[in-house]
Amino acid sequence: MNPLSVFTYYYRNIIKLAPVFLVIALAVFGISLTGVLTGSISASAMSKVEVYRGAAMISPNAAEGYKGVDANIKGDLAQNPNIEATFPTIRFSTYMPTLAGQTNAHIYAVNSEVIPVLMNAFDLKLVQGQLPRVGTNQVALHKSLMGARGFHIGTVIDPAEDEQEFIPDKLEVVGVVDGPTQLSLASLEYVSQSSAFRNFARSVLAIPRAGAQSAAEKAISKLDPKQVQPYTYADQLAQFAQDFASMDAIVWAINSIVVLVLSLLAGLLNLIYFLDRSNEFGLLLGIGYSRSFVIRRALLEALLLTLFAWVFGILFSQVIYGLLNAVVFEPRGVSLTVLNWRALQFTLPIPVMVGLFSAGTVLWQLRSLDPMQMIERRD
Repeated sequence: MNPLSVFTYYYRNIIKLAPVFLVIALAVFGISLTGVLTGSISASAMSKVEVYRGAAMISPNAAEGYKGVDANIKGDLAQNPNIEATFPTIRFSTYMPTLAGQTNAHIYAVNSEVIPVLMNAFDLKLVQGQLPRVGTNQVALHKSLMGARGFHIGTVIDPAEDEQEFIPDKLEVVGVVDGPTQLSLASLEYVSQSSAFRNFARSVLAIPRAGAQSAAEKAISKLDPKQVQPYTYADQLAQFAQDFASMDAIVWAINSIVVLVLSLLAGLLNLIYFLDRSNEFGLLLGIGYSRSFVIRRALLEALLLTLFAWVFGILFSQVIYGLLNAVVFEPRGVSLTVLNWRALQFTLPIPVMVGLFSAGTVLWQLRSLDPMQMIERRD
């Protein structure tokens, strides 16, 4: 093996380099955790917004005393060339445990003939059980909600037995649907006739035509705000981004401080290691190797170590998340992973900042190193 190879140095100095390597790897895991957890929270909230991508909802303005959508507005929606179809719906919610506490999960009650239309529009598949029968208190819940609540086929959601439950009536779980959009379904024939749901808004779902979502949402947003409250994908996405912007800012501020401290620590360790090897670098310069060669070699050692530690930290984190998923999270309908852009972007400042601090330390020392002083030392 080439004695001047970077890997020769790594092999001969494993014990010395291990602290820097492990500190960086553990920092990657710790910082990725913030991105993964906030990403899971964000995805849970985002799943409710995704519903409006496939079907905008127009609800009556309860603040103005409206309980249903005006017939004229329904007619305008039905005649809009950018809207493929409209369907009546009553939306209600149950609670869903998440990593940040509880959130609400929407259940859409629609007519029996509308259920397959919505499942096709949202690319949902029935993976277990059956769909709600006409006029019954049956529901088909999304797989993620089933896992989060620990439900199974035959479970009866009873508000009298669960003080946290805010569904006003008993519902029986008869089916499990799965797909990219978190959508749960119930029978509108039952819900609309149940006295327990008499105060719930009678809304309208509007499915935009392919390629005309923007035009459809623009038309919906122009509806009389005194009479209706529209829920469109663009508006809800903007509100979602605004709500989570402050959380992301706090997380980035905390992570920036951690990365800065970590970079100073890595730079200090590299300085200590450099001073311990000053005789080696002085000897290389003294026997004829150019200063630029010695600088490149020292920088390569520091930068590759940082890169290897970052990659190892990513792999180590994914292994830990995989174990946590198998034991804790996947049975609850949640999956954690570091292999997505949101989580990775939280960790990227680590190799960049640590590499810069390490390179700066080495460069500063090597540029002022006097090889003759090193050679003449007697210690």
